[in-house]
Amino acid sequence: MRTHSMKTLALVCSVLALGLSGCNREPATQAAGGAKTLGVVLPNLTNPYYVAMKKSFEDSGAAKGMKVEVSIADNDDAKELSEVQTFVQKKVDAVAVNCVSSGPCVSVISELNKANIPAYAINILPDPDGLKQQGAHIVQGVQTDQKAGGVFIGQQLVKDLGNDANAVIGIVGEPTSTAANARDDGFKQAIASNPNLKVVALVNGKVEETTSLKVTTEMLQGNPNMTVVYSDTEPSALGALAAINQLGLKDKVKLYAFVDKDGVKQIQSGDVLKAGAIQEPVRLASLLVDSVNQQFAGKTPTDLLNSPPLLVNKDNAGQVVDQAY
Repeated sequence: MRTHSMKTLALVCSVLALGLSGCNREPATQAAGGAKTLGVVLPNLTNPYYVAMKKSFEDSGAAKGMKVEVSIADNDDAKELSEVQTFVQKKVDAVAVNCVSSGPCVSVISELNKANIPAYAINILPDPDGLKQQGAHIVQGVQTDQKAGGVFIGQQLVKDLGNDANAVIGIVGEPTSTAANARDDGFKQAIASNPNLKVVALVNGKVEETTSLKVTTEMLQGNPNMTVVYSDTEPSALGALAAINQLGLKDKVKLYAFVDKDGVKQIQSGDVLKAGAIQEPVRLASLLVDSVNQQFAGKTPTDLLNSPPLLVNKDNAGQVVDQAY
């Protein structure tokens, strides 16, 4: 009788133990084998840039043995916050956010901080002053070194023209954009090595091809001695290119610019657009996944990674065109 009671007690304990172990299972977001889950929020998938970034997150994460879940904010700050709140509910292990807007993104990061989920930012980072005000923080920001891209383009211009050349330069920019201004600053820094290269005009292309066509046409007509146009976005570059061609100045005016795939193709043709720089969304995502993986392994990533863009000229445009988005 005593033996039977002891067996019964042992059976009950075993059942209780199994029940308790069931309560302590890993979160549902973890993949088979205990793989960590990285949540990613991107602004949209209408821009090929973000399509390339999404695939890189998924491929890079798989290569590191982690699960990657990507949500899309549809260029809506409120939806971006909602998507992050969903990740919080799922108890993912880390979240990477490409902010729709830097200011509202601070609340997104704060939400992750409250849930003790490591927060990362990529490409467009949260406003640093806003982070300080709310006492929020990111583990790491990964972004393109915009100023370096401008430096690369300026250095290529100096090389193409020669150290003692003269040039009258106009810029088709976007004065309200921090990234565009950083690109312009880098360009002007690089050409300062030759005091005979003079920037005489800056017009606002508003990152629009049609607007850039108009303002570049006016700039060239108002500065008949202009020989170089620099554009800090591809839409502005394509508008400036159209203006140069329509005015019949393709043999007089050279164009340098930040570009995407269409711009790289123009550089490849070697006609008016001589050189440019491209951002690399695939590389940015890969770098961030590496940092998340380091943190999962108990290491501390650096606060900020500035990845330089890729210089494109006639020599490498044929190979680079497939990397552009």
